[in-house]
Amino acid sequence: MASKVSNKLSLILKVTIAVLLIGYLVKSGHLDPKDLWELMTLPNIVIALLIIGANIFMAAWRWIVLLRARGFTVPLFYGWSLYMIGIFFNHALPGAVGGDLVRGYYLVNDHPERRMDAVMSVLIDRVLGLYSFFILTLVAVAFDFDFVMGHEQIRWVALMCFMVFTGMTLFFLIVFSHRLSEMFGLKFFEKRIPIVHKMVVSLQYFGANRMVIVYSVGISLVAQMIGMLFFYAMAQMSGEAGVTWNAIMFAVPMGFLVTAVPIAPAGIGVGQVAFLYLFQAYLQRPTQFGATAITAFQLATACWALVGAVFYLRRRKPHDVANMEAMAEAAE
Repeated sequence: MASKVSNKLSLILKVTIAVLLIGYLVKSGHLDPKDLWELMTLPNIVIALLIIGANIFMAAWRWIVLLRARGFTVPLFYGWSLYMIGIFFNHALPGAVGGDLVRGYYLVNDHPERRMDAVMSVLIDRVLGLYSFFILTLVAVAFDFDFVMGHEQIRWVALMCFMVFTGMTLFFLIVFSHRLSEMFGLKFFEKRIPIVHKMVVSLQYFGANRMVIVYSVGISLVAQMIGMLFFYAMAQMSGEAGVTWNAIMFAVPMGFLVTAVPIAPAGIGVGQVAFLYLFQAYLQRPTQFGATAITAFQLATACWALVGAVFYLRRRKPHDVANMEAMAEAAE
């Protein structure tokens, strides 16, 4: 009961933060809905939906590759439909019942004998997606090193990204290797905590084929580049000639990293502030482009989430949501 109340309060707080941030940006003139409305011509909408659709498909393909590497029989349409259901829940119920939990729930339901592998596939998929953002962010930092060093706030973000990237890389090297996991004392925890043993064994199975991990990271990088293409297309549509590929390479990966922090539902509000600041910092002039572009990105993603709603309604049983809420509480 206390957990349900806590989840509801957390959701209310997140929605409040999102509303306040969007309200502030509109009132202060940093986000003008009229600019977005003027971009909504039929050709622009079709282009935006196609790019976001390709971005989502590549992200779903990364998960399917990981599942197939562990011996799951996952047809392309099946894996994509589960991923789309997850996208829908990220927008429809951005609380304890998040998209990752939902697609994991359905995968476990369909493969109850592979529960740990199913759960770990979702976890690794999410982590590799974030890992690719750190890679692109550090590439952008190296490309514009002097600029980054000249801006204190951005310099600290870049340093944080480097530290997290290094930590994640070391984690992968240790947990995917039997020899390194023993060397660093991971076996000590495995012997005393059964769930840790199950997680480590599952992770090592996933990491046994290093080329699959490399391939998955490569797919992630392609997906992120497609996401960047959306921002480039938005710049062309809005006549923002100053928004070059250099600006996009710098601002977009770093912006999405900030948006991934679960402060507001689907990154709404937080994303607008982050992208507004990053594009203004890089271009060295006031511009609404960053806030407008990420809003368009979120709207296009929300449209694709409706496809996930159709898949969910076709699969849904009356007790599904209740079960997923129970899973969320058990995971806490």
